[in-house]
Parts: sequence; C-alpha cells; structure tokens
Amino acid sequence: MNRFSRQFLVFVLIGFWCSPIVLAELPLGSKTFSLSGFGTLGGPYNFDDEAGFIRDISQPKGARGNGVDWAIDSRLGLQGTWKPREDFSSTLQLVSKYRYDGSYRPEVTWAFLKYAINPNVQVRAGRLGTDIYLQADSRDVGYAYLWVRPPVDYFGQLFNSYIDGLDLTATRGFGDGVLRGKLYAGQLHETLPGAKGSEYSLNGSTAVGGHLEYQHLHWLFRVGYAAVRLENEGSIEPLLNALRSTGVPQAVTLAQEMSSAGKHFDIFSAGVAYDNGPLQSQLMMSHLSSELAMSSNNTAGYLSIGYRIGPWTPYLVYSRIKSKDPQYTTGLPNSLPFEAINAGVAQAFSFNQVNQETFSLGVRYDFAQNADFKLQLDWIDSRDNPSILWVDPEPDWDGQAAVLSATFDFVF
Repeated sequence: MNRFSRQFLVFVLIGFWCSPIVLAELPLGSKTFSLSGFGTLGGPYNFDDEAGFIRDISQPKGARGNGVDWAIDSRLGLQGTWKPREDFSSTLQLVSKYRYDGSYRPEVTWAFLKYAINPNVQVRAGRLGTDIYLQADSRDVGYAYLWVRPPVDYFGQLFNSYIDGLDLTATRGFGDGVLRGKLYAGQLHETLPGAKGSEYSLNGSTAVGGHLEYQHLHWLFRVGYAAVRLENEGSIEPLLNALRSTGVPQAVTLAQEMSSAGKHFDIFSAGVAYDNGPLQSQLMMSHLSSELAMSSNNTAGYLSIGYRIGPWTPYLVYSRIKSKDPQYTTGLPNSLPFEAINAGVAQAFSFNQVNQETFSLGVRYDFAQNADFKLQLDWIDSRDNPSILWVDPEPDWDGQAAVLSATFDFVF
C-alpha cells in the first residue's frame, strides 16, 4: 500500500467512525441545514500483472498483480445543504478520490444554488454533477448502486465529473406515469492523464445537453444527448507541429484532423430500468460520434440483473464497447527523418482505441442500515493493445484479465 493509499485509508476510517459524533455536535435538527456524507473503502485485485486496470480514464495508474489497489475505488464525500425557504436551497459537496495527478486532494464537485420556479420547474446554477448517463451524477456514491463500480466498458470513458453552468428541470404527469426533462450547459475544468505521464486540461471546454425520462410504476425509460466541445490540443501539440512543418499536404491535413482544439463529439444514450420488489435490472446503450480523428466513434452498452434475497443481492452484468477502426495516413515515407513522426502518430491513434467486453458476477450484502459489503469478479477481454481503458499494458499482453474486487460502502 503506497503513501497516498495509507493516508486515504486513515481518512475514510476517521470519517466513518467519527461522523456520528460530528453530526451529533452540529445543529442539524433545524429545517434550514442538513449535513450528509458517503464513502467507499476497497478496491480491485488484478490477477494479471501485464496491464493496469482502472475505473475510468481520469485515473493515472491501474491495479496490476501486486495486491489490492485501494486507490481505484476508495473515496469519501461530504455534502451540506442550506434551505432557508421552500423554493430556494444551496448545496456544497466535497469529494476525496484518486485524481489525475495521483493525489487524493479533496475537490468541490457540487456547489450550486437551486430555485423552484414552481413545484414542477427547477433551475440550478453553479457547479453541477455530470448527468449524461443514468446514475452518472452519483458515480462516487457506492451505496447508491448495485455493483462494486459502474460498468467500466460503459462509464469508463466518461471523463468529467461536473460542469460549471446551469440546468433546468421540468416534471409533469403523463398518463399513469411521470415525465421529466432536463437541459444543461456549462464549462469543463478538470484534467485528464495522458500517455507517458502527460496531462490534458479541459479548461475552456464546454458541454451542453439534456435528457428525457418517463417513469411508470416499476419502469424507467430514458433518452439523452450531450455535446462536448474541446478547447486545447494538449500534450500532442509538438507532434502536430512536426506534421505541419513537413509541408506535405497529407501530413498537414492529418494534423488538422488530429487536433482537438475546436473539435466536438456527441453522445447519444438510451435505456430502460426495471425495479420491482427483489428484481433490479438495467439495459443501457450509448453511441459517441467524434470529429476528432484519434477518438473514433464508438458504441457501448450493458445489461445488469440483480435479485434480492433478504440482505443479499446477487447480480450479473454484461458490458461491451467497440470503437471504429481508425483510418489515417501521414503521407510521409517511413524512413529518416520521418520515422519518429510516423511512430508518434501510430501511438496517438492506438492509445484512444477500445474493443472490450466484460462479464461480471457479484453480490451485495446490506448488513446494516446505510452500509453494505460487495464482492465482484470480472472476466475481461480487451481486443485492443494499447487501449484507453488500461494503463501501461505490456506489448505482448493478450488482453485477457480477471479482476476480483471487494468494497465497503456507507452513507450517513
């Protein structure tokens, strides 16, 4: 266990055991202020030591054959809400988790004001959780979902946790159910790790989108759309400049296609969830359409089924993601002085590809009110090496991996 893991373990344990004391000392019985929190302690053991397993692409290093990696899934959050009036409230949330720079520095993930124009229409402004997929804005709250972690093949490429902007939510009855719609827009400010220790800043990038949900008895139907416009070229800027400097038309055109500055991608999603008594199930699909040549179009989805038996809920998950094979040419001969440029382009394209499926078998045990224990085994077949969902795979890695994970989740 590294130094950061030890610090975070102590942080989580202190937060869990001391939270009742803290809450008892605060005047939380008032109608205007409430304090709550959540945490997860645990992580994966990757039986394969040839590639690093990550939860999503915001994590710089992965679990690989040297014991349980506490960094991947452990996290701690604290949320406070002030509601002086029935139609107005403000919320602040801090979360400590494994970040792009290898630290666990707490970050503000929610900080917004909410105003209810009427009982059916609400507007929020400030820092808002990303709501592109079903349960996307509660990815950090392990207690809120059935699995050890949201299916990596589906959620792993979702790189941003929040936007700074505003959203509008409207709800109304429709037939025997409830129809709910949301529109949002804002800027992105997070940083992502890149290849070979590089970083990519999302500062100045923007996101707009919305979704429509219909809930009828035990069924929930949802369709969504999001558009993200990137602002920066990031760590590959020297490679792009090298392509441009050759003066070869194909190389110059490829540099323009590879540049992420001013490019956007669209995410379409649709799914259905069924929750009735002991049975819980979800089927979700998404398609990413990208202007950026290196980030090819891809389609992802998952099917999850769980059945509760007393405090135990065994579950099965199948997930899949596949990107379109990249098509590119530099127009440069594969000889000096162009060998390094050609190699750099090939690496940049291969780093962003993914073709993977995962079978997961797990069980959730709700052993106490507001606390659970989960155990999950994943069989993973990654047909691309390298892949955006793995860190530093060995060149001869066959893409086959088994990952065993255990987590303890709590809310207070």
